[in-house]
Amino acid sequence: MKPYPGKYDYPDHTSDVYVQAYGRDLEEAFENAALGLTGVITDVSLIRPEQVVEETVEAEDVQMLLYKWLEAILVRLDAEQMVFSEFDVKIEKGEDRYILKALMKGERFKPGHHTSGTHVKAVTLHDMEIEESPGKARVKVLLDI
Repeated sequence: MKPYPGKYDYPDHTSDVYVQAYGRDLEEAFENAALGLTGVITDVSLIRPEQVVEETVEAEDVQMLLYKWLEAILVRLDAEQMVFSEFDVKIEKGEDRYILKALMKGERFKPGHHTSGTHVKAVTLHDMEIEESPGKARVKVLLDI
């Protein structure tokens, strides 16, 4: 797990892994959180953006939106063995919910080409933080490993 200064880092935790991601807005912070999650699992720099996959998640608040977004990435890994190195996130505020639409670029995980990092069992809501102010956003999420 290598931090990427300005995009994401890994604050200390005794038994699990925190991913803390930054951006100019919430969308960029969510993109960088996805990169940080992927960086726990494998070396992001080895993932070629060969396939484009669309993902849509909806939630009643931004915390649940972040949770569902990162869980969707884990599901793609578990079900399809897909890993991603590029994310383009758009978040819309509906009448009673948030809608996240993303394009993810990556490829199937290939042992021998991709490194195996830490297995992530789940995303948690425990200690989740989301801060947004004009020109900057920060999200922090705890991953169960």
